[in-house]
Amino acid sequence: MDIQTKEMADLESEHSLLRTLINNLPDIIFAKDLQSRFILTNTACAHQLGADSVEEVLGKMDVDFVSPELASQYMADEQALMRSGQPVTKEELTQNKETGEIRRSLTSKVPLKDHTGKVIGLIGIARDITKLKRTEESLARERQLLRTLIDNLPDCIYAKDAEARKIMANAADLKNLGCKSEAEAIGKTDFDLFPKEIAAKFFADDQSVLKDGKPVINREEKAVLQDGETRWLLTSKIPWRDASGKINGLVGIGRDITEKKNLEAEVLRAQRMESLGRLATGIAHDLNNTLAPVLISVELLRQKLQDADSLHVLAAIEASARRAADTVKQVLSFSREAEGRRTSVNPCRLAEGVVLIIKQTLLKNIRIETQIAENLWSILGNPLQLHQALLNLCTNAGEAMPEGGQLTLAAHNFTVDAHFAELHNGVGAGPHVLLEVSDTGGGMAPEVRERIFEPFFTTKELGRTNVGMGLSTALSIVKGHHGFILVKSEIGKGSTFQIYLPALPDGGEKHAS
Repeated sequence: MDIQTKEMADLESEHSLLRTLINNLPDIIFAKDLQSRFILTNTACAHQLGADSVEEVLGKMDVDFVSPELASQYMADEQALMRSGQPVTKEELTQNKETGEIRRSLTSKVPLKDHTGKVIGLIGIARDITKLKRTEESLARERQLLRTLIDNLPDCIYAKDAEARKIMANAADLKNLGCKSEAEAIGKTDFDLFPKEIAAKFFADDQSVLKDGKPVINREEKAVLQDGETRWLLTSKIPWRDASGKINGLVGIGRDITEKKNLEAEVLRAQRMESLGRLATGIAHDLNNTLAPVLISVELLRQKLQDADSLHVLAAIEASARRAADTVKQVLSFSREAEGRRTSVNPCRLAEGVVLIIKQTLLKNIRIETQIAENLWSILGNPLQLHQALLNLCTNAGEAMPEGGQLTLAAHNFTVDAHFAELHNGVGAGPHVLLEVSDTGGGMAPEVRERIFEPFFTTKELGRTNVGMGLSTALSIVKGHHGFILVKSEIGKGSTFQIYLPALPDGGEKHAS
């Protein structure tokens, strides 16, 4: 009896200890019979159900504490568990019937078996994860908000890991990389996305950030894309550190400043052209004053000298002087920016007049093709100056094909929209007539293309009659008519010069080709 009494006391002590432990755990603990009635709960479970005590829960079912919908779902899950005998862990919603408060829990339920292994109910443990889920949802909303902001910024924003591989790229960066989706860029390095020389420079900057922790702030970078397009970026890169300060990667921001760089180059070119124009005007007037006595003297000498040799020498002197005078006229035309009387110009007749001349002057191994659209709009301008500008471009195209080729003169109507005007600084929107001169010559390198409109710039060898005023004069005339010129050229693929001239309001009179 003493032993039995001692064993009962030990059991009661152990039960009391277990009960104290269970009641003081923050997790919800319960047991149910085969009919899903509560046969054991702890204090946390009672409070979760809105009961004042554990005893208030025993013998009752979920429907006594939660909504019928939730109670029905619990019952179905528990009956399936007790039939299968397999443990289940899942997220569940809980609701206080009186207050209506919805909470979430991560619940594990296992079958309760007797000594024979027969299932006689279940035991459940649930951890309240309401706060955790709310925090996760809040972080997800913040992450989505941040991502939406990043993807809609015009700047390129990206992140790289410690090996300089892309781990994040926003929409602007993907467009710059030529990628259709972020998955296409993730895991790649700059060597996979840019030409080798450009990638090597980017990689060196990345290593400075990743290895030394030195940020790169507002550095101008020239990026040549895979399709050959050149873009300028104002880039900042900073190290991305974890909580301990270790560098895990870098974050970069790149602002596209291509248009700004182009505008700066245009301003510098305009300033250079203005200076050259002033210089050229002064030289031209001095040359005029020098050439006038020469030409007058030739006429006087021609009246006195009658022998053939003397007349031949005078003819050579006169030809050289007049050639110099023509050059002076070009210089003065350039410096005056194509001033003169304006009238309605028929682009068809303008093109046809130029074709008649170049057929007689260009090499016979150059084929001439015309593509003149019907119903061209009229242009307000000086017909002689426009004729000279177009003729200069055609002459330049012919000289680009010393071995022969094809020159194409095209004309059609073109409406400059807001997007096109934005891409080309200083261009006015509205109806224009596009005159296009294309050749199949050797094309131009980028460094040559940037200088072709400079006065006296020429790629011809010394001694040729070309003085480098043809294209600069053409540009001056077109600008004087409030138009602009675009140039497309690649080595080995020829060149195309496009003259855009504003059409008369409402297109003016239509001209058939």
